[in-house]
Amino acid sequence: MLDSDPDIIPPGYFRVTEILKPYVSFDGIDPAVLVRAADRGARVHKYCELYVQNLLIEKIDDDCKPYVDSFIQWFNQRVEKVWANEVRLSCSKYLISGKFDLLATINGDTQATLIDYKTPQQVNPSWKLQTAAYRYLLRSTQKIDVPRRVCLILDKDGGLPNFKEHTEHENDERLFLNAVELFHFFK
Repeated sequence: MLDSDPDIIPPGYFRVTEILKPYVSFDGIDPAVLVRAADRGARVHKYCELYVQNLLIEKIDDDCKPYVDSFIQWFNQRVEKVWANEVRLSCSKYLISGKFDLLATINGDTQATLIDYKTPQQVNPSWKLQTAAYRYLLRSTQKIDVPRRVCLILDKDGGLPNFKEHTEHENDERLFLNAVELFHFFK
């Protein structure tokens, strides 16, 4: 199992999400709504992390409960084995750091799948590059090559989540690394 402090980013390194930030638009959304959504998303991730570790003993905040219920329902039905949960990986070649949510074997599969939780209900094009970055980090730093990467879109009403799989690994990774190159050029 991978072991890393998910909160420590090496000095001079940049988060995967920071590199992709210029390509994510929240035009027309009230900034106060975005702040609340980001806060709720962070708390949902923490609850899911605790559930995976069998440590969820606290009461779930009301605004997070449907998302967490969605996750728990999916996890109990579909996850066969957990390999890693909330692990930060860093790459010295590109000075990037990213924290993926879950590496698990899904029922019926023989290999691990890289899974990223999402609370927004609409797919964002940056998600496929984000998961490609995590896949790259797993391969380059841990020698783990995952054949599947998905975004688990947690249902805001507590139903089963949507499972958005990204399959164009090489293309998505190339696009992400191009974004890294541009990011460093402009920094």
